[in-house]
Amino acid sequence: MINATIAVTRVVNSCVLLELDGHAVLTDPWFTERWWLRRGEPLGLRIAELGPLTAIVVTNLATNHWDLRALRAFPGKEHTPLYVPTAGMARRARALGFQRAERVRWGDAREIAAGLSMRVVPSGRTLMWPNNAYVFATAGGRVFFGGEMGEVAPLERYRAEHSPVDLTLLPVNGLQARLGPRLVMDPARAVAGAAALGARVLVPVHDAHGHDPLSALFRTNGTAADAVALAGPDLRVVSLPTGERWQAEG
Repeated sequence: MINATIAVTRVVNSCVLLELDGHAVLTDPWFTERWWLRRGEPLGLRIAELGPLTAIVVTNLATNHWDLRALRAFPGKEHTPLYVPTAGMARRARALGFQRAERVRWGDAREIAAGLSMRVVPSGRTLMWPNNAYVFATAGGRVFFGGEMGEVAPLERYRAEHSPVDLTLLPVNGLQARLGPRLVMDPARAVAGAAALGARVLVPVHDAHGHDPLSALFRTNGTAADAVALAGPDLRVVSLPTGERWQAEG
């Protein structure tokens, strides 16, 4: 059962503010659009509205998961841990003032605050670069965040060696290169992935995609509404508009 001290506010794309037993964790920061990369949905929170963070975690180096330009304005850079999947990302973050920026690899574990632990889970690769997923554990429950997760198999492998999670956040728009591979899960894979993890709740992320020059190169294959329709009786899909806070029921 999920403790009521777990809450989720979706900011945009895979950028989410997680509240975990009093600790605030920001995932995949994206706050500033580019002329070539648009959100396709409203921005749920501005960076000035975040408040103090226990940590920031990043899945990959794509701009809509890793908005280093916006993070210049974050006031807690010197003491906020920032976890990223590559050494180059960590160096750039430290140069910007994030003194506690750290590369974390698949299988690494950290106690990021009293009563809040984090484990890094394999999430495939984008070209040659690794994508990280993260599991957070508190007394209130276990939360899985896979902002760029593409396949169900890594989740099955994780679950074979670890306890089930209570809540999972997975992509649903099935973003795919028009002449290449699919990059993230579609609704069917997100629902199957949540089931593989033993989760009772799925919060879809990586849903919208704006009309921009990249739209000529990529297409989407599903929405959060499709995941709602596909879920069985043992899985609740919480489709969150950006800016709306959802709190888990105890």
